[in-house]
Amino acid sequence: MTILNESGTPDVLPPLHAVNDLAQRLPDVLIVVAGTQAEAHLIQCLTSPPSPNLPPFRRNQRVIFAVLDPDDPPQQGLLASRIVELGAGLRGTKLVLLVAGRTAGSLGVDAAFETRLVARKLDLPAEVVNPDAPREVPGVLSTDLEDSVLAALVNLCPKRRTSDLVETASPTKRGGLFGGLVGRGIEASRSKYSRPVVLLGGALSPGATRMLAAELSRAGVEVAGSVPGSGIAELPPLGEGTVVAVMDPNLSSAAAVAERRGATVVKTLMPVGVDGTARFVQDVAEEAGSRRISEVVRARSVWEDLGVLRNRIRGKRIFFTGDTGLEIPLARFLADAGAVVLEVGAPRLDRRFLAAELQALGPDVDVVVSPDYRGQTNRIDESRPDVVISSPVLHLSLVARGHLCRSPRDFIEAGLYGYEGSRRILELLVRTMKRAETLDSLNL
Repeated sequence: MTILNESGTPDVLPPLHAVNDLAQRLPDVLIVVAGTQAEAHLIQCLTSPPSPNLPPFRRNQRVIFAVLDPDDPPQQGLLASRIVELGAGLRGTKLVLLVAGRTAGSLGVDAAFETRLVARKLDLPAEVVNPDAPREVPGVLSTDLEDSVLAALVNLCPKRRTSDLVETASPTKRGGLFGGLVGRGIEASRSKYSRPVVLLGGALSPGATRMLAAELSRAGVEVAGSVPGSGIAELPPLGEGTVVAVMDPNLSSAAAVAERRGATVVKTLMPVGVDGTARFVQDVAEEAGSRRISEVVRARSVWEDLGVLRNRIRGKRIFFTGDTGLEIPLARFLADAGAVVLEVGAPRLDRRFLAAELQALGPDVDVVVSPDYRGQTNRIDESRPDVVISSPVLHLSLVARGHLCRSPRDFIEAGLYGYEGSRRILELLVRTMKRAETLDSLNL
């Protein structure tokens, strides 16, 4: 595998379009985005409802855009006063998030000061979210806002300490000689302490956390909750003695905050694809102290069930342009399923955080960081892949050139996590190619 850095313009839009998606998962949070009128217009275009009769953001009154005038920057405290007025009129608000990037800062907005005023006047927690904050690994992802918000939510989780740990040893079950031997065998295979697991991620896939929690429960693991969860009041205890299982490859900042609180972050394959899900469940269960089962048999059974779908995509050539950051786990699964992955674009690549994924992807797949869209388009034209998994920015131009394209967001919406997600990924690809073949036959 070759990792290249073209230092081109990432083919992703700023993460503003993720605001409404996050607000849907956080019904008790007031999100205030501070920026210029041009940015307000952009975010409204990206998140406006389909009906022209409905004004933008009416569908979610907890997303507010504070328009800043470059010719008349706001005085200190003015933004906080406006947020307090809005927060007081919205019942059930339990957290205020001020999204303020470089534009607000350049206009003199002290976001930290404004949030302190909001917290004091509303008597509610208030946090600053800066999706433009400097990062150890440069680049832009469409999920940067999600990472920043989840980092703030991790900080709001109740503290958990090692004194909260509970011995797992229980009296041997009675039920005859064989029942006693089996019971002792299971208990002996577990560690002394039960370490609860917190799932981190899946903000855009609400059902994913429930499904993975069920898989971990089957492996004998206690899932204490998830971040973001269903609301601020439902945030699980997180700290010393807690195991954090990261579901998305884009959450390095949130994972770092969890580690600073004393939690153990499991860095393994993402629960995407058969082998990814098996490795995720196995590694998280072992870190939590449960060693009762192995996922090898389960994974082998799932692969066998997917045999027909695998035959349909075996040998198909797939090109990932890069958009969501989930392209590397997706490419790893499709390569395992028999497809030929030509290239994987990555707007940003944290090699340490994704070490397991890069190793599993193998040496035959090139990963291009921050791809130059012109060079990438030329490589697509030259290689003529069967399917291009492309971001919205390149989608139309590639279709116009005669390429069969699919958005990576389609896989997220279909549900790509877990063993069942493996089937949905393959079914989506097979439907895409089958539809294209049908259209080609009609043209003949």
